[in-house]
Amino acid sequence: MQIRRLLSSDATEYRALRLRALHDHAEAFTSSYEEEVLKPLASSEQRLADASQVKFWGAIVDDKLFGTVGLDREQRLKVQHKALVIGMYVAPEYARRGIAHALLHTLLTDARASQLELLVLTVTSGNQGAERLYLDAGFVSWGIEPGAIKVQNQRFSKNHMFLQLAAP
Repeated sequence: MQIRRLLSSDATEYRALRLRALHDHAEAFTSSYEEEVLKPLASSEQRLADASQVKFWGAIVDDKLFGTVGLDREQRLKVQHKALVIGMYVAPEYARRGIAHALLHTLLTDARASQLELLVLTVTSGNQGAERLYLDAGFVSWGIEPGAIKVQNQRFSKNHMFLQLAAP
C-alpha cells in the first residue's frame, strides 16, 4: 500500500471512488451523489490541482485508488490557522486494515508541517468506526448537530470534532 498526495492526473479514479462513497454511504457525507455526478471530470481535476487550497491523499494498491482523505485550509485571514478534514473514505473491501489510520496520520503530519493550529471535522453520529478513528487520533467532540443532513427524508445528526495541533 502507498499513501500519496493525489494529483490532477488522478481525477478519473478519484471521481469514481468519490461517487461510489457518496452513492453507497449517503448518510456519511454532506455532499450528495445526485449533485456530484452532474459535475464534469474537470471539477475533480481542479479539486486535485496543486494550486487548490484543498489537498487530498489517496491509499493505493496495485495502481488502484481505494481510500481518500482531504484537508481544506481556510483562506480568510482570521481563520487561516485552521482547516477542515474532509472526504475520508476507505472502500469497504479494504476496511479494518489500518488504511484510514494511515491516511489520517499522513494528513496530520502535513497539517503540522503546514503550521496549522486547529483541525475540525464532522462525522455522522453513530458511525462508531469513524468516531473511534478520530478519538484515537486526539480529536475531541464539542457538540452534536441534530438533523444536520437529510437523506431521503431521514435526518442524520453530525458530531462536530476538533483537534488542537498547537497551543492557542
